[in-house]
Amino acid sequence: MKLKHLAGAVALAIAGAASSQAVAQMTLEQRVEQLERENARQATQLAEQKQALEGAPGRVKKLGEAIEKKRGEAAGWFEGIEIAGLIEVEAGYFEPYDGPSESDIVLATFELGIASQVTDWVEVGASLLYEEDDTDLEVDLAFITIYNPDVAPVFLTAGQFYVPFGAYETNLIDDPLTLEIGETRETAAQLGFVYEGFGGSVYAFNGDNKVKGKSRIDSWGANLNYAWENDDWGIGVGAGYINDLGDSDSLQDTVNDNRNATLEELIEDEDTRADTFSTDPLDRTAGWTANLLVTYRGFDLIGEYLSAADRFDPDSLSYHDKGAQPSAWNLEAGYTFEVRGYENVVAIAYQGTDEALGLDLPKDSLLVGWSIGVFDNTTFSLQYRHDNDYDEKLELNADGEFENIGGTGKSADSILAQLAVEF
Repeated sequence: MKLKHLAGAVALAIAGAASSQAVAQMTLEQRVEQLERENARQATQLAEQKQALEGAPGRVKKLGEAIEKKRGEAAGWFEGIEIAGLIEVEAGYFEPYDGPSESDIVLATFELGIASQVTDWVEVGASLLYEEDDTDLEVDLAFITIYNPDVAPVFLTAGQFYVPFGAYETNLIDDPLTLEIGETRETAAQLGFVYEGFGGSVYAFNGDNKVKGKSRIDSWGANLNYAWENDDWGIGVGAGYINDLGDSDSLQDTVNDNRNATLEELIEDEDTRADTFSTDPLDRTAGWTANLLVTYRGFDLIGEYLSAADRFDPDSLSYHDKGAQPSAWNLEAGYTFEVRGYENVVAIAYQGTDEALGLDLPKDSLLVGWSIGVFDNTTFSLQYRHDNDYDEKLELNADGEFENIGGTGKSADSILAQLAVEF
């Protein structure tokens, strides 16, 4: 989510107040103090936005923006409740590394969210998600937050949410490759703070990976970020750590599949190791990430890097017959402008991975995209993507035959169109 241009609104509010008789009677010192308070409030709002959406995929960020727009609009008994939704329909043409070309039209996203400010201290939120061919209708988010910024800068969130590991900013249709490795949705408890542009938290959960067969709350992480903006410039920077990257949404399934496949091979080969082999991971492999967002008027520059801190057990995730240490990065530039009152966004991104062959991710990717706001809350987007696979790597197997343990060494292309509506 790009930083909101709150500074302009604050400046207008101050200018309007300055024209009143009360402000005209203020001393210079009082005006400076008022401006400092407004700047502190602005910094807190920016930090709240960045902290709240850290680690979440783009669709959750869009839903959060839609809910935020509706705050204060309702009236009556339900004035504290906001409901918003997101529908994304995509049509695509794909030329994979191998095989014939494909095309399809899918309901890429249906998400319906609800949020309520129950009291000055308590807010709840929940959402339902459906993704054709990927996710059956399920509860995506359901959480409780205890937080009153007028009293204290500290908050507590508990429930099912995306832990704040990674930023995953993008102006394109596809999520960045960093998200494909690091996105982590868990039922967790998070304790954090937001103060004068800074935000951070620590969180803990019982991960889906039962390391050494133990079911305990021993997965945890932490993040720290900073957000600042004036009329022209904006900056957001963050870093995060998680003690078990293997619990991310993509890695936990891959690790489980790999270890079960290894057990089946050992049984078929009548290997005595099968009697002691565990399908549960034996160790945790930590991960870390850093991200940067810089905006200047309509321009924005995004940079992000995410990596495992060490190598995985080869039976959990391998790369060229050794434990993999997967990583991913994203560099993206975008420009937002208006043509005849319609907001347009153009963007180009260069992304890549290392030792992520076992996750079916490309070695590097080039993406170019354009979107236009055709109506209120309605966006049409186009994207072209070019992927390069990992190179082939031939190795002699136990039968004395050459076996490819690498990729295809080929490229793939796709064109994607998306119609998205927030309501």
